[in-house]
Amino acid sequence: NTSLRVLLTGGDKLKRAVKQPYKLINNYGPTENTVVATSTEINPEEGSLSIGRAIANTRVYILSESHQVQPEGVAGELCVAGRGLARGYLNREDETAKRFVSDPFVPGERMYKTGDLVKWTGGGIEYIGRIDQQVKVRGYRIELSEIEVQLAQLSQVQDAAVTAVKDKAGNTAIAAYVTPETVDTEALKSALKETLPDYMIPAFWVALNELPVTANGKVDRKALPEPDIETGSGEYKAPSTDMEELLAGIWQDVLGISEVGISDNFFSLGGDSIKGIQMASRLNQYGWKLEMKDLFQHPTIEELTQYVERAEGKQANQGPVEGEVILTPIQRWFFEKN
Repeated sequence: NTSLRVLLTGGDKLKRAVKQPYKLINNYGPTENTVVATSTEINPEEGSLSIGRAIANTRVYILSESHQVQPEGVAGELCVAGRGLARGYLNREDETAKRFVSDPFVPGERMYKTGDLVKWTGGGIEYIGRIDQQVKVRGYRIELSEIEVQLAQLSQVQDAAVTAVKDKAGNTAIAAYVTPETVDTEALKSALKETLPDYMIPAFWVALNELPVTANGKVDRKALPEPDIETGSGEYKAPSTDMEELLAGIWQDVLGISEVGISDNFFSLGGDSIKGIQMASRLNQYGWKLEMKDLFQHPTIEELTQYVERAEGKQANQGPVEGEVILTPIQRWFFEKN
């Protein structure tokens, strides 16, 4: 339609933008701020999907949990203040007190804690996702929406959703749901590895014809089918070399399972840093060594074999140890107390 000159968007996160003959304005704002707080014009050629900066009579802050201002590039909660702020929630005093708090930068004023995770960038504010979508995987805190953004950039993907699930060992793992059903999930996994660290690569994949949505058109995460935790996201690949056989046998012993494929993820099978050390120790007994950082970065046998090196076989001096042993600070304190 050539008569369309300006398109205003809001209420949901933009996943991608393509060049159009009209101007695209991206708005952000919760109902509690009645209703737009930030705005910007989107330039698809720049590749940025910023929500812009604060509009007139509105103040926005990106704060840590302790209400400290976050520097550029560091994620924090978006807080909104200014003339558009609502009085609170009707007959919900507890929720009002939780969300509408004192503005730490303008005495006597209030701000609204949106629960949205964002960060400052050179082009404005980048929306990441809801704070309650954060999960911890292998000790790393992850925003699931960041993975969804990277999936949405792949040409093979029409739509995507990412959730947290429990693997066979009861640990938190990532599951990805993508459309269409014919998409090659192994190719998607390889593509994601170019932009995301290994701990953010989904362990389980489900391809669907379409994602379930709620009445207002958003992804209905509660209606997403459970991934097949037992078989994972790919077919079993048997070891084919001596090193793969050796690693598979050690993994089976350390992890207490009967079968390990070379594409299975060590951590999805129940591995952790302690079991990783045990695995490296067993490997050393066979004359090979492995750095723990390589296991974390390449947690499948298929990837890990190229990082296994022949141990040099150095033997530590086992003779008697002589010389002065200096007390530690806590030992000195203990003896000083008599």
